[in-house]
Amino acid sequence: MTQPFIALLCSVLCLPVCGKAADYAYITNQGAHTVSVVDLQQHKVVNTIAVGKAPVGVAVDNRNQLVYVSNVEGHSLSVIDMQRQQVTNTIALPMAPVGLTVNNAGDQVYVADWYHDHLLVLARSGQVVVQIQVGRAPGGMRLAHDDATLYVANRDSNDVSVIDTRSRKELQRIKVGQHPFGLSLSPDGKQLFVVNVYSNNVSVIDTASHKVVNMLAVGEHPYCATTDSTGRYLYVTNTGEDSVTVIDLTSQQMLRKIRVPGTPEGLAYDAARQQVLVASWMDNVLAVIDSRSLTLKPSIEVGSQPRAFGQFTGRVP
Repeated sequence: MTQPFIALLCSVLCLPVCGKAADYAYITNQGAHTVSVVDLQQHKVVNTIAVGKAPVGVAVDNRNQLVYVSNVEGHSLSVIDMQRQQVTNTIALPMAPVGLTVNNAGDQVYVADWYHDHLLVLARSGQVVVQIQVGRAPGGMRLAHDDATLYVANRDSNDVSVIDTRSRKELQRIKVGQHPFGLSLSPDGKQLFVVNVYSNNVSVIDTASHKVVNMLAVGEHPYCATTDSTGRYLYVTNTGEDSVTVIDLTSQQMLRKIRVPGTPEGLAYDAARQQVLVASWMDNVLAVIDSRSLTLKPSIEVGSQPRAFGQFTGRVP
């Protein structure tokens, strides 16, 4: 084959493999039953992947180059190969999955059952390893950095379950605000941030004592939260007022509210480009905030009703 033909074949068929490392956001589009793959360097959608019915949650396994997507109405998980950018497995489940997360090794996937008050632990093959009872209507989940502890936000019992991942047992429940949903962990692992939808605030939990040490006021009907890479700032989406609250964690005070496109839900921090990525459900875009100037950059059009609930960014080497 000629050199130009080889170059063309590489660019068309296997860009993530043949090209340099790239950072992607995997945005679940509940209304379109798809995942938009956003190249964060190019600032555009480079692929759209059909998944199960009504995808909501997402978890990226960078080690094994897999993306797990929870299809709440499809009662399944779609597994996307990040190198090939296509679904390679569909795992049928006996429940409606919403929140999910995966451990660092990629051999344990945790899936919350919204309607039956428990979570499933799956092997990479999709086999159910164990079922763990938690609070009512579990949603957001977050693993400690060492994977030893799993935190689960139980919306309807207004608490957070603390799970020992080695014994696979619930150790305790921590009372928080009304209707906790999204969770975020500080970069040093010392604080867990719990977004309380009906209380319009964030509970700050000390992970050593498992006690609430502060309540931070945010906007109306908050949904998810993330910190920047240094742990200085906390960003919270407010679905009821189309904004993102920025909190200075040093002073524990609100710094600013940033107006964003309609009904912001999932969000993530892109450290390489120092920007916050916000899935806006009503306007079908991924909003982008410059974290240095705290101003909006141009949005990226994605699919219908984007949710991006979970940890949705990853790197393809």
